[in-house]
Amino acid sequence: MSDTSSRRGFLASVASTALAAALPGRRLRAAEAKPKKPNVVFFLIDDLGWTDVGCYGSRFFETPNVDRLARMGVRFTNGYAACTVCSPTRVSIMTGKYPARVHLTDWISGHKRPFAKLKVPDWNMKMEHEEVSLAEALKPLGYATGFIGKWHLGPQGYWPDSQGFDVNIGGYSRGAPPSYFAPYRIPTMKEGPKGEYLTDRHADDAERFLDAHADKPFFLYISMYAVHTPLQAKKDLIEKYKQKAAANPKYPQKNPVYGGMVHSMDECVGRVLRKLEQLKLSDNTIVLFTGDNGGLIGPTYNIGLRAGKGSSYEGGVREPYIIVWPGVAKPGTVCEEPAISVDFYPTILDMAGAKGDAKHNQGVDGRSLVPLLNGEAKALDRDAIYWHYPHYHPGGATPYGAIRARDWKLIEFYEDMHVELYNLRDDQAEATDLAAKMPAKATELRAKLHAWRKAVGAQMPAPNPDYDPAKNRQRGGRRPRKGPDRKNRKHADFPILRGAEIVKSDFGYDLKTAAEGTALVKAAKPFTKRAVFEMKMKTHLKREDGWQNGFLALGDSGKDADLLVAGVYIGGLRLSLFEGLSDSGAPKLDKPAQFDRQATVDVKVTVDIQKRTVVLDAGGVSVSRPLPKAIQAIRYYGYHAMQTRTAFGPIRVTGE
Repeated sequence: MSDTSSRRGFLASVASTALAAALPGRRLRAAEAKPKKPNVVFFLIDDLGWTDVGCYGSRFFETPNVDRLARMGVRFTNGYAACTVCSPTRVSIMTGKYPARVHLTDWISGHKRPFAKLKVPDWNMKMEHEEVSLAEALKPLGYATGFIGKWHLGPQGYWPDSQGFDVNIGGYSRGAPPSYFAPYRIPTMKEGPKGEYLTDRHADDAERFLDAHADKPFFLYISMYAVHTPLQAKKDLIEKYKQKAAANPKYPQKNPVYGGMVHSMDECVGRVLRKLEQLKLSDNTIVLFTGDNGGLIGPTYNIGLRAGKGSSYEGGVREPYIIVWPGVAKPGTVCEEPAISVDFYPTILDMAGAKGDAKHNQGVDGRSLVPLLNGEAKALDRDAIYWHYPHYHPGGATPYGAIRARDWKLIEFYEDMHVELYNLRDDQAEATDLAAKMPAKATELRAKLHAWRKAVGAQMPAPNPDYDPAKNRQRGGRRPRKGPDRKNRKHADFPILRGAEIVKSDFGYDLKTAAEGTALVKAAKPFTKRAVFEMKMKTHLKREDGWQNGFLALGDSGKDADLLVAGVYIGGLRLSLFEGLSDSGAPKLDKPAQFDRQATVDVKVTVDIQKRTVVLDAGGVSVSRPLPKAIQAIRYYGYHAMQTRTAFGPIRVTGE
């Protein structure tokens, strides 16, 4: 008999036993009836940043209903997603297992980087039926199970209706909706009237489910498509947040469309809470709230944390994490104990009194949070939590693993196996790498990380036989699109033109790149002492992603490897100084900065060849670094951009 058949048989036998107990002559008398099992409502928000709600510090997004949840229950300040992207975190919630254990370690179907330094492993792109999902583990206790929203855990045949859910509204293969306004074109939900908003529809469907199942225990999993791209919100909410942004232009969270999406998400939460109250179910309903990965830099800003979605740093994995358990968890409690998404599975089973499947439970990595929720303990019986991401992501991640052991976090980067060490209690923003100063602590944590990888059977990337630094330019999981390549082309104004198209415009020049592109001119005479380069730039892209950028490129020769590139990632909200091309692996220096995506940015680069320094000024921020040894003079200068279309003004040069 297959494992799948065995598992289904196990669940069927438990259900049959429960049914037999309810037959005439074997029913319990009313006085002896056991209390109804607690209901469970789970909110999972897509791409929600740690500080995207008021109770976690946002002063821009208005989330009164999520804030109310925090007052009703326990708010974890060190809550984490199991991965920096969505699908792995989702499988961790459904199974209680680390993504590394089930070999589902990237969003399905991941970014393709065929020429990167490492070749990613042959990972699993579905949640296998052999796993006993959270819904399946609850069903033997008589739970009705409903799924609403985003699934993204495999192709048809692996959707919610085949993983223990009685009801599936919206869950299928894709990870983002074609549109937030009807027509939605989502095959697993009835089409809505034209113009209906998807997050409002989630609330409608949730209310209908609650009305239909109020008389028995239920598990309702509301896995919203919001606040993932495409960025689309209702017009009145966009206008509301435009006014808020205008009133406080320096606040780092300022995107009015994203603000509208967060607002609608919160309204959905509020409608579900009100429906529970109307049905008099609130006192017996556990409510859980979290996100699947860090906030996407650009649409939002993860205040106090480094980076965002797709990154190994805290901004990529730390989440709002709230649990309401009426009559057990003390309202308004704040818990500092680290918790991670693998913990939801054993916690919910513990709350419901479900044993689950013995074979499946042997691989469950999470810990029940019940002792923290009922006040029996202030810490869990574990010393660390872990991450494993053997993939590349345009949000900044190269293959890495990480461990958090109490206050300490160590990240190991697989391309060269170097590590970074941070004390999160003192340095939540991960600004000071302590690995060199504390080698013993780094060695201790690295050993634990390696032991954990071995224990869960983590798949590791391998050296890539097709590694080609010159071709390793593609972004966002795509091979370079048809168009500009890295050949040395010519233009009337730019004798050196690689990987780009350039045309004159009223602003100056428009540079369009499919991957990385450069347009260079040769100086009338070399600058050998000091030179200042100034220009204005703005990006044409309206989409809210991380690839809005523009740089000055300077060099002693016109070769890629010899260039010094200095400028701004508008979408990434940072200044950057790096040698060669972005993916060359050469030293890079970043510094956080704030930019209005549609505004003009002044960029100034000062090169002091005698003092061997270079200084970049933009957005009111300055960053400096030593001048690369390869540059003894500046003979070439021009524009550089990556996977974008950027408008550059004329370059003003002074120096000698």
